[in-house]
Amino acid sequence: MGDDAVTTTSYSPPRLTTRGRGIRIAGTIIATGILIYGSLGGSDYMFPFGPFRMYAGYYPPNGVITSTDVKARTADGHTVNVTQADTGIPRGDIEGELSAYEANPSMLGGLAAAYHRRHPAASPFISVQLVEQRWQLHDRKLVSSTTVVLSRWHA
Repeated sequence: MGDDAVTTTSYSPPRLTTRGRGIRIAGTIIATGILIYGSLGGSDYMFPFGPFRMYAGYYPPNGVITSTDVKARTADGHTVNVTQADTGIPRGDIEGELSAYEANPSMLGGLAAAYHRRHPAASPFISVQLVEQRWQLHDRKLVSSTTVVLSRWHA
């Protein structure tokens, strides 16, 4: 019977050293600090440590929801909805600078230039508008919508 004896070994994971514990605590404190800073004063560029503002807002049941678009009129008479893919400029960046676009409509000419760098064969823009669509809610139901031109640039 002695030859058939079963031996078992128990496994115990290595203990965390004082230095390892200190590194983990320091990392946790640094990550928490970055998260708090990003949440209070950060921008979309700090995501995931900052708010992704597109999803971070709250709309009250009787509030107004807004959406900003860039519309352009071409020399051949077409209206073009200018997107990030067309200019390389994210809509969030434009929305973050609304007051600057309203104060200085010539900035919309920069959007036109960015569009034509990416689409050199496209008909030139004769005007560009920064447009805001507004939806009024009452008890979380849509009661009205309006379109407001915030800024306009003419070539």
